[in-house]
Amino acid sequence: MTIGTTIKTLRREHDITQEQLAEYLNVSAQAVSQWETDKTAPDISQLPVLANIFGVTTDQLLGVDLTKTNEKIKTIVDESREFYAQSKFEEAIAVLEKGLREFPRSYEIMYQLAENFGCLGKYQEAIELCKKILSECTDDEIRCRTTQTLIYAYRNSGNRQRAVEIAKTCPPTWFSKEDMLMFLLEKADADFKPNLQEHMLFCLGRLEMGLRMLGNDEASYSADDRLRLLKQCVDVCETVFCDGDTTYHSYSLAGAFDDMSVIYANRKDTENTLLCLEKEAEHAARFLTYDFNSHYTSPAFRGKEVIDWMPNPDGKSIADDLLEGLNCPVYDFVRDTVRFKAVIDMLQKHSAK
Repeated sequence: MTIGTTIKTLRREHDITQEQLAEYLNVSAQAVSQWETDKTAPDISQLPVLANIFGVTTDQLLGVDLTKTNEKIKTIVDESREFYAQSKFEEAIAVLEKGLREFPRSYEIMYQLAENFGCLGKYQEAIELCKKILSECTDDEIRCRTTQTLIYAYRNSGNRQRAVEIAKTCPPTWFSKEDMLMFLLEKADADFKPNLQEHMLFCLGRLEMGLRMLGNDEASYSADDRLRLLKQCVDVCETVFCDGDTTYHSYSLAGAFDDMSVIYANRKDTENTLLCLEKEAEHAARFLTYDFNSHYTSPAFRGKEVIDWMPNPDGKSIADDLLEGLNCPVYDFVRDTVRFKAVIDMLQKHSAK
């Protein structure tokens, strides 16, 4: 295959027009056309740029290893995600921006960069990058992740209306890949159990979130009904994770117990208030100390690897948020008890401050 044929094939695979490629290289569209018909060839100085645009090596461009480029991009992304996991977003951005200069057409690097911009509150930069990805990238998975990031960036920037407009264009849950595969895969298929478990975890997380949201709806529900909803959130989670391996789901459980403690505190119910506070501290500690590299042992998810949790952009942990909430006067009637002080001590051990 000639270099002209290679350029033409790669350009079409990446859904780039001759005009767009010409613009990237600062040449005329006619020059690109002549390359592709082998009437002329690109200057040797243009080969590295062409290679990076298509995500290939110059050797591949000249017809000679595709894996090396992908390995380089993966290394860049992995390095950035290590910083991301530590909430070091500036460092992650520096790694990704350097990588993007080397691989200007890597949509995976662009996506990771948009994510980190969002975590730093640089929503406009995240929005512009997401729009660029969606206008050029044809990879469905990256497009889906980018759309989610774009929605959150609009919401967090204050443009909730635009976020809602985009969200309404997303396919309904029952058209998702995981839901379709749940009904299509056979038990003998290698992807059957992993897909089913992943889908169940997602649905469980959304059920927990929904019950908590309803449990905080004071306009629609009485205090008794709100307590029932919050208890259902806890019961569902504890039933499924019967081995106590709630891992990151302890985040929702800590929040549910915190919400219940406020209701009981307003009733001056000392025992239930303290019991809920103890439970919230226990789950906050569990959430902040679970092993990212562990595997679930409860039957429903046994063998599935536990995932890590998105870091908190403001550098606080859930323990800090709960400690702030305990300053509320509603807890004054139990503030001097030994059990309340023990809750404070446990949360302070896990404070990020």
